[in-house]
Amino acid sequence: MGVEKYYDYLEKFGLLAKTGIDLPGEAGSIFLKEDKVGPVELATISFGQRFEVTPIQMVMVVSTIANNGRKFTPRLVKATIDSQTGERTDIEPIQGEQVISEETSKKVLSMMESVVSEGTGKNARVKGYSVGGKTGTSEDGVNTNKYVTSFVGVADINDPEVVILILLYNPTGEGGHQGGE
Repeated sequence: MGVEKYYDYLEKFGLLAKTGIDLPGEAGSIFLKEDKVGPVELATISFGQRFEVTPIQMVMVVSTIANNGRKFTPRLVKATIDSQTGERTDIEPIQGEQVISEETSKKVLSMMESVVSEGTGKNARVKGYSVGGKTGTSEDGVNTNKYVTSFVGVADINDPEVVILILLYNPTGEGGHQGGE
């Protein structure tokens, strides 16, 4: 794919800027500048190291995949209701450009379903629902022996309506620090 195309996708998915969600003080991601990325850096970025993204950015990427590949910016507030008049104002989600094809979106969702049905995300199975997901484990700093464990799930795979992200900072106990636990 190469650095240039990879960074084009990072930008299209919204990972190189703040999401613009209705959250004061929103943070952005941390990535190497594109011109500083060589073969080794590209390889490590491709499997999830050498960068930082926010939880809302993670949700946005998975929401985009679940939205048939069309960029989807989540919102924190679905509607407001005037306490005096009872008037309701819906806050519509923001949809943007087509980031990946519908075909690619469906393939990724199918892979995410496999993660839950037969892979590391088996603990996310829910009877009567077709759930997809991705587990994650990252180091919290260098040589800290602390981890961030994550699971992002989508349901129903055939007609996605919900994306949920679970993050645990420095989990301890019997399950260890793996995202599937």
